[in-house]
Amino acid sequence: MPFKVKFQIFEPGKLAPCFTTYDARLAHVEYRHLCNQKGCALTRMTTDIECIDLTKPEQYVFLVYRVRKAISRFYNGGRKPEDLQASLELERQLDEWNGRTRLQLQAHPGLSPVACGMPADSERARHFAFFQLVDKWRDKWHRYFNYKRQHNRDEQVVREMYKECIDYEKQIDNFIKQVIGL
Repeated sequence: MPFKVKFQIFEPGKLAPCFTTYDARLAHVEYRHLCNQKGCALTRMTTDIECIDLTKPEQYVFLVYRVRKAISRFYNGGRKPEDLQASLELERQLDEWNGRTRLQLQAHPGLSPVACGMPADSERARHFAFFQLVDKWRDKWHRYFNYKRQHNRDEQVVREMYKECIDYEKQIDNFIKQVIGL
């Protein structure tokens, strides 16, 4: 397995974890138990991901995961300038990866799993569909921010574009959870 995920659960007011495991289901069961028992407000669970010999598609998934975490850290963590810079740097790396991949696919259209005749449920086809989803999300994200900055914008269009971005993000997060094992 290319990703090794360590789950740590911390009790309220404690600095050391009270529970550590590599099993996602067990971690979530224990976390719910502690939340019900001691109050969910201060109980927290962290995940540490260790990467082991990742293939290029898995590296891409991990980069998208890091981008999603950095964006949420910026928006949920008080909008600190250092979080913004970290997020923008990871987003730049992701956009460059998407651009290189897009150019490669345009130069060699037979490389796509669809053109090769692979079944849609194959691993390569799933990762290709994930790439297309992330590419659409990044394009919509950029168009959303460009449109949002315009003075003559329509607020209804802004809300619809934002909703589309959130829908893409939910699909991306579900795929990441499956691949990484969160």
